[in-house]
Amino acid sequence: MNSSSSEMPNFLHLFKTCASLSSFDCDSNHSTKRLGDELLLYSPSRSQQFSNPNKRIVIGDDSWLKRGVTISSETSSPERQFERQEFFSSFRVPINFCEEQEGSNRLEHFEKDAVNYITPETLYKNANDITLFDCRYKFEFEGGHIYGATHLCNPFEIESIFFKQIPTVKPVIVLYCEFSEKRSIQIYKQIRNIDRNLNDYPKLHYPDLYILNKGFSNYSLQYPSQVEGKYIRMDSKEYSTQYKEQKSQTDNQWNSLKLKKREYKK
Repeated sequence: MNSSSSEMPNFLHLFKTCASLSSFDCDSNHSTKRLGDELLLYSPSRSQQFSNPNKRIVIGDDSWLKRGVTISSETSSPERQFERQEFFSSFRVPINFCEEQEGSNRLEHFEKDAVNYITPETLYKNANDITLFDCRYKFEFEGGHIYGATHLCNPFEIESIFFKQIPTVKPVIVLYCEFSEKRSIQIYKQIRNIDRNLNDYPKLHYPDLYILNKGFSNYSLQYPSQVEGKYIRMDSKEYSTQYKEQKSQTDNQWNSLKLKKREYKK
């Protein structure tokens, strides 16, 4: 890329929201064009800021440009692996941290039991730079979630989402569940364990991995304007059937994963 460091943060902000594999829908006044495996992004309004009005930035790996959608499996098989065409991985470009050193924790956080946590305030202030994953059951997610979050509850989807194609720019990832006490912690540890196995310590593909402290239940109260839909409790009587079905499915997925680990060690 030929752009200077002063130009880059503003320009990167233009293409965080692209959302399709075959075509890309961006904000108004922004246009995109596919050229082979490269994604070209143009902005007439921004081009006037540059000395060359036809200047463009070419991104070779566009996997992290996709916006998040629900990707949890509806199949009975807990081992279903999702191909790239079946979901859009939601890795945002952390534009406000682009000049900071990758490989170090770039968000203010605290550590507890080998897990990094951020406060609701930190998420709110840095929302545009953070990739969010909602680790609750599907009925909870569909009832309401933080804007921009992608649903991730099935542990067998982790490798396909995070490790099938490593993003060129290291994202800042935040996970949450209802209280951020169990389900998001399980996903966090699974991501970190796989990452450790793929790298020599202390190197990581995803060093900026965090848990939202106190979870969605607290965040939805503090920042209701940042929530799409409404907060549905996991133990809501109205959704007792969905809860039993989806909890059973998720428990089976984790149990199956544990069995595969044991078989592998043998």
